[in-house]
Amino acid sequence: MADARNIVTWALQDLGVLAAGEIAVAADALDALSALNNVIDQLAAERLAIHRLTRTTWTIAASTASYTVGTGGTINVARPVFPLRASYFVTADDPDTEISLGESLTPDEWMRIPQKAAEAAAPTRFYYEPTMTATAGTGTLYLWPIPNVATLTGVLYAPQQVAEFTGLSTAVLLPPGYRRMLTKNLAVELGPSYGVPISADLRAQADDATRVVKRSNVRLNEVTFEGIFQAGGAGAAYQIETDQ
Repeated sequence: MADARNIVTWALQDLGVLAAGEIAVAADALDALSALNNVIDQLAAERLAIHRLTRTTWTIAASTASYTVGTGGTINVARPVFPLRASYFVTADDPDTEISLGESLTPDEWMRIPQKAAEAAAPTRFYYEPTMTATAGTGTLYLWPIPNVATLTGVLYAPQQVAEFTGLSTAVLLPPGYRRMLTKNLAVELGPSYGVPISADLRAQADDATRVVKRSNVRLNEVTFEGIFQAGGAGAAYQIETDQ
């Protein structure tokens, strides 16, 4: 457990701006807090810096084509930056049996669907558009075909980044490795503001800490092959050992 003041102090000590045991004055600490949140905001745009997926459910309304995704939206979760996975289940089912819709369609795949207003009893795919406006930080999720029944519950699996610090005394439980990564990268971020050249050692430490976190966040995906590449599929099987 660490708070923003700890990370700010350690970063300024790494820069040599503070000596061991010194505390930053209020103005410097608040400036460093803003820089820390800039670092966190940047990491939110890097998929391997995100350590977890959240599972959020929402009510699928009959003949409703799209849903807002974001804090306060129909799907009330922090606005995802990256493509996600979704599924649904029949609300009355007990136990719930999720039916996967797979990953979000790409923009090109969504564009190629000619009848976006087509309706059916259940969707088969979905498209997530990470829209952003000046007043609403929400994305938009489209179901296709549009369900025309009111008996379904949607499920969204979305990558969730580390939250920004709301104050210097905000205590946050960080995943292993994140405290060092934030400290070292904040020191690199603050260097120009204090006119302190970033040493090769500090930059290497920041890079190493970031690599460790990203390596720990790698998740293996299932690999599937089209039938033509499998034994018994259409056409002759290919033998990698003989190149035949």
